[in-house]
This record gives sequence, structure tokens and C-alpha cells, in this order.
Amino acid sequence: MRTIIIVLLASMYFLPVHSQNVISQDQSKDSLKTKLKILFMKDQFFRKMYKDVEEQYGSTSHETEYFWEVVEKQDQILEKELIAILEQYGWLGITEVGRLGNTAQWAILQHASVATKQKYAPLLKASVLEKESQAQHYARLIDRMLINQGEAQRYGSQITYDDSGNKIFYEIQEPGSVNQRRAAIGLSSIQDFAKKVGVEWKEN
Repeated sequence: MRTIIIVLLASMYFLPVHSQNVISQDQSKDSLKTKLKILFMKDQFFRKMYKDVEEQYGSTSHETEYFWEVVEKQDQILEKELIAILEQYGWLGITEVGRLGNTAQWAILQHASVATKQKYAPLLKASVLEKESQAQHYARLIDRMLINQGEAQRYGSQITYDDSGNKIFYEIQEPGSVNQRRAAIGLSSIQDFAKKVGVEWKEN
């Protein structure tokens, strides 16, 4: 089993993706859909395996460390692929590339560098406001960036656990106005979201 996983990781690590081949202007939206579906598959492939790897080898093992090195390398390759698409076409909406193709852009952007996230997040927001992308994707992207920078989240999309194992919200900026911010991008109220995910909502 160990040999199979290592060989698979190594083969994916060196898999050529031709990052320099920017999509030509005359390609159809169907071609873009296919391109994005493939990129999404690559983005998700290893992430569906990580629990098995950690259970097999341990979360602090050399094998698991190598696994995440491969994931990071793959993320860098996919980031370049996504940038090439966004620079040529802008953010592609649901009516252009379908829900999966649209989601692929967000998924890859989430795993990109902070600089890339900051540069292209406004394109995603504009698409959300045009109802061509999902509001929850933008909220999760922004909130995760803020949390990773040690700041309070803006939209309340991120959940964690307290010492007793209960679900709680990560700290939210100005919680009294969170519903205004959520409504501005088309999200339901924080109360409705809290009920949906099974978290007690406390403004203070």
C-alpha cells in the first residue's frame, strides 16, 4: 500500500500540465468547461486522499509531509493555469462555464497565494453581484483569508470548535452589522445560517 501511494504521488507530481499554453481566444465555452473540470479534478484529487494517508502513516510522518509537499506543488501549477484563464477571459460565470466550471475557479483560488487571492477576489465579487457566481464562495474566500491573517471574519462563514467540542463561529467583525454585509452579496441572515449548520448565534 505504501509503495502504491508513493508511486502515485510521484507520478502526479511530475505530470505535465503545459502551464505555458494559454487558451486561444477562438476556443469554445465547452472547451473552457472541460479545461476547468480537469483543473478541478486535479485540485480535489489529493485532498480526497489526505485522511487515508494520515491514518496509514500518521499526521507527522515523513510520508504525510511528502504528501503535502506534492499538494503544494500541484497547487502552484494549478494557480498558474487559473491565472492564465482569468487574465484572458476574466471571471467566468455559471451561464458561461456551468456551475462546476465556475466552482473550479473558486476552489483553485482558495489554494493559491495570498497575492493571487487578493488580486482576483474582486472579480469573483463582481460576478457574485451579477448573480453569476455563488455568494458563499466569495464569503468563504474572504473570511478564510482574514482568519489566516489573524483577523476577524467578515461574513461569518467559518466555524470552529470550543474546548468542549461545541461548534462556534470564529470571531466576526462588528457582529451587529454582519447581516447587512451578508445581504449585500446575496447571503441569508446569520441566524438562518447558524440554524442550518447547527451553531448557536450570539451577537455579543
